[in-house]
Amino acid sequence: MTHFAEPYANKLNELLHFTLTASNFYKQEIIEVPEVLAAILVTYDGVCDDQREINDNMLWDDFLKRMSVVKPDWIHFDLELMKRFGEKPHKVLGGWEGRTIYFIKGGRHPEQWTPTKAHEDLFALLVSASGVWGKLIQDEIENLPDSLPAGKEHFQGFEHMVRVAFNYLFYGELGEGRSQSRTDPEDEGVEIRDVIFANKSNTGFWKDLKDKYAASEIVVDAKNKLELDRDDLRQLYCYLKPALGFWGFIICRSEQPKWVHAYNRTLFRNFSQSRGVLVLCDADLRRMVQIKIQGQDPSEYLRMKMSEFTRSV
Repeated sequence: MTHFAEPYANKLNELLHFTLTASNFYKQEIIEVPEVLAAILVTYDGVCDDQREINDNMLWDDFLKRMSVVKPDWIHFDLELMKRFGEKPHKVLGGWEGRTIYFIKGGRHPEQWTPTKAHEDLFALLVSASGVWGKLIQDEIENLPDSLPAGKEHFQGFEHMVRVAFNYLFYGELGEGRSQSRTDPEDEGVEIRDVIFANKSNTGFWKDLKDKYAASEIVVDAKNKLELDRDDLRQLYCYLKPALGFWGFIICRSEQPKWVHAYNRTLFRNFSQSRGVLVLCDADLRRMVQIKIQGQDPSEYLRMKMSEFTRSV
């Protein structure tokens, strides 16, 4: 029989794979202390494949012992306090301690364990624990040269990493990234995948792109290659259109030679500077994550890079 928290758990697992790094697997524990609480614990340290355990009849003392492994203070949590917490079913105790993420809700309220609630709860936690979120992504990006070598074999992994990084860097300004395929308008046999982000910003750099280049959507082309070619740039310029906007980004694996930037400037001029593409690489992602972890705005880094490009034309 399906436990009432499993739809929540399924969505949570999907979102964790979508939002965090590609190299992690997740062990979920669905726990219920009858008439007291329901909880989901997610561990990703040393987990070799997605797993799930369900214990729907755990004793309160056993729950405290389990939670004290996550955070020692839990061993002293008061039962009566938890029962009072259960009178507020919309409330959630969420935390991220070490390599464990947890969500606890008092009482037995199946209506609070829906896929929609999983989305709300996870992103609220990610924002509140942005330092842990950022450190996880920083570690992954630092290891990119070893974990995801340049080349077609790892293009999906690199695309995922770019999407995860942008979700973290610009949360609240851009929507969650989604993959989208397109074909070269001059060669229908060439399929290209981008990551598309809805531009939700009402201030700052992203709002400026929306105003100046009609960028209601932000197109990011993740190229898992060391050096771009002319087609990479030309195809993205041609793909930019009113439904998306007229400014896009290409992220590749290394700083590009001078001729790539020169060709980018040529295309920018050929389109009368009405559309453009900013070329970034691994090092730019690393730098922006560092800026975000330090509590500053990484979009200002993009503003600086874009200004350097447009002034060079």
